Amino acid sequence: MSIIKQKSHPVFCCCLFAILLLAGCFESRGHNGTSDPGTKEPVSVKVVEIKPWQKPFFHHFPGVVSPGRRAVLSTRTNGTIKSIRVQAGDHVSTGAILVHIESRDLKAAIAGAKAQLKAAKASAAKALRDVNRLKRLYEEDLIARNRLELAQVKQQKSAANVEKIRAGLQVQQVNRSYAEITAPFTGIVSEVVMDEGSFIVPGRPVLILEDRTTLQIDVPVPSKTADQITPQDMVSVLDPFMSTPLQASYVAILPAMENSSAGQVLRLSLKNPPKTIQPGQVVTVLLNETGQKGLVALPGAALIRRGQLTGVLVVEQKQNKNFVSLRWIRLAPQKYNENSFVAVSQGLDAGEFVVLNPSSDLRDGQQIQTDRESF
Repeated sequence: MSIIKQKSHPVFCCCLFAILLLAGCFESRGHNGTSDPGTKEPVSVKVVEIKPWQKPFFHHFPGVVSPGRRAVLSTRTNGTIKSIRVQAGDHVSTGAILVHIESRDLKAAIAGAKAQLKAAKASAAKALRDVNRLKRLYEEDLIARNRLELAQVKQQKSAANVEKIRAGLQVQQVNRSYAEITAPFTGIVSEVVMDEGSFIVPGRPVLILEDRTTLQIDVPVPSKTADQITPQDMVSVLDPFMSTPLQASYVAILPAMENSSAGQVLRLSLKNPPKTIQPGQVVTVLLNETGQKGLVALPGAALIRRGQLTGVLVVEQKQNKNFVSLRWIRLAPQKYNENSFVAVSQGLDAGEFVVLNPSSDLRDGQQIQTDRESF
């Protein structure tokens, strides 16, 4: 029994020494390590009171830009493209000749029709002279009536033949006009589809002409939002390269799907747009939302961004002392560049105070001294 006690005594001493050593380490850390943020000396910061959002609230929607007028130009005749006078990007005026199509066969047909018309007119003129001559003879009772009637029938056929040939000539002349593609309006050649020497058939596109003096913007919107828009509303359009929004006018509300409740398309018209806005581009359309409530105004200088998260340092009072608390918030879209203020939809209430221009040294739970600012 005494042997066991003698062997266990050194083990007990070692364990006691280890416990005392660990306690000393922890005590040392408590005095020399980093202290809790709340035990630091208060830091002086500028704070501002959160107030309700008083300005109009705007929803942001993407809109696709297209030209006000767009024509896919083709021809109604067969033939080989002889020459193309324009290139993509060229400005053209109304009536300008853009494309020539080989038309020698049409020229020959027109020449033949003109010769036939000339001969038919001569025959019709002779038939008319015969009728007039036989009328005098019939009035003098020198010929039978049936001879006059036969001459009149022949004269009518000759006149009808003249009209028929003239109509055929007009058709050939119209076909000849299709051998030249002209500009239906003043605009820009956006694309040349075919090349010189290609064989063209009726209906096949040759080039595309666009009128960009007025642009069309189609904006997919929820039905609830579309119901609030009236033809009198002016809608703001924002381009990434612009400093201020432009005003577009209402055109129509179009169904986007078979089920209108799934969404609709707001069509806008933008006159005399800047060169930075081109067809095919996506712009931001700002629609005023009159029914939005519960928003508060937050100075942009109070924002803290961590990746996809946005937060602020909110002032909280405990035992007559002020501390900062990191709080994540949700921003609501608002009008572009609204005096450096943003609208907050979740996370903040009116009457709370937040830190302006928070330093990276501030920590959640740190004690502060406040210097209030107004806005």
